[in-house]
Amino acid sequence: MSNSLKRYSIRQATKQDLPAITEIYNERIANSTGLFIYEAVSVDYMKKWLDDSQKMGYPAIVAVEKTTGHTVAYSYLGSFRSKPAFNLSAEITVYIHLDHHRQGLGRLLSLEMIRIGTEMKFKAITAGITTENTPSIGLFKSLGFNEAGVFHNTGYKFGRFLDVTFLEYCIPETEGPGDGKIPRFIPFPWDKYVFGQSLYNK
Repeated sequence: MSNSLKRYSIRQATKQDLPAITEIYNERIANSTGLFIYEAVSVDYMKKWLDDSQKMGYPAIVAVEKTTGHTVAYSYLGSFRSKPAFNLSAEITVYIHLDHHRQGLGRLLSLEMIRIGTEMKFKAITAGITTENTPSIGLFKSLGFNEAGVFHNTGYKFGRFLDVTFLEYCIPETEGPGDGKIPRFIPFPWDKYVFGQSLYNK
């Protein structure tokens, strides 16, 4: 068991987590260049995100502090591009409450999301990270992500133009469905997820 798992438990995201998720998200909007958003969002905004994730079959998980029961971090996979040809590519996102940085949660959640994405039969998992966020880029590279390139002066926040580094994690065992067929991932089994366990009956 990792040290993080002694302090935190991991489970699927629920509507009860939305106030905490919204707080984490809004803090990053206000204080970081990790989100190219200017205005705080509402709980209803995040409810739509969660509802859409469930309807489309994408996963979302949270880390909960065992001693307090507080939701302190979350991670999810979402659409990389909307066109069907990109169905087997997903984009990973991880957000952690400021008070729980450097506790191993980024690594724990990212590794679990890679495991989930592999079982869901994604071919590629991508991450777009503001280039000045070197700790996050270093984390993803340590997990096997390769740098795919940099988009320069792509975003503008806090009075500055910012570069974005894109990273990719390719899953060699995933194969396409064959010529002429639309590729589809296996939907996340909402309400059946257990951390570290196989997503599907085999």
